[in-house]
Amino acid sequence: MRKVVLFACCVFCLISINSNALAWEKVKLYAEAEAGYSFMKIKSGGLNAEPFLNTGSDKDGLLFPGLHFGARFFDIFRADISYSYRGKADFTTNSFEPPIPTVFYDTEIKNIQSLIFSVFVEPFTFKGLTPYIGAGVGSTWMKVETNDGVVMADSRETKFTWQAEAGLYYAFTNNLGMRVGYRYVDMGKFDVDLRLMGIGAPYGNLTGKLTAHELTAAFRYTF
Repeated sequence: MRKVVLFACCVFCLISINSNALAWEKVKLYAEAEAGYSFMKIKSGGLNAEPFLNTGSDKDGLLFPGLHFGARFFDIFRADISYSYRGKADFTTNSFEPPIPTVFYDTEIKNIQSLIFSVFVEPFTFKGLTPYIGAGVGSTWMKVETNDGVVMADSRETKFTWQAEAGLYYAFTNNLGMRVGYRYVDMGKFDVDLRLMGIGAPYGNLTGKLTAHELTAAFRYTF
């Protein structure tokens, strides 16, 4: 995954550096400071030792900052590299299969950080408003800590991440503007080994698929 991100970064840099050689007129570099609210969801699975299945899902919401560095070219396309820090999310899921779950996992996912390479289409501008759609791929790093009072896990995870988004950009001046949008993010599925608390003996596994619906706003400065 790191090779994918590194390759995307190299491609982006080559595009920016060699834009004149490629006869791309008026390539515009930009930087954005972003703020957003993430509605995060986890769907759990795995096995808390035979025959207890881990089940259930939970949601958490959090504010997060982000930075984008990119380039707009041909007046309708742009590409950027973004970094987002989503901090910590807390979830509670079943360590016994319903209908009578009596033990629950308290799961903290900490230091959630994503690095994404994205491409966008901005088909037209009307009275300063420019709609956009885009998609991107990259990596998310996180630390997973969980326990149900009997078993626990503590693991650092790196997961392939993809996202899709859409929104509107409004230009105040030739250099300064603001965008608002919606983003769906799939941060992959982690799989951590469970151990008996106090003993450390292996005791099954916990999986969690992490996704998010996000509302974002950003100020853009075009150089």
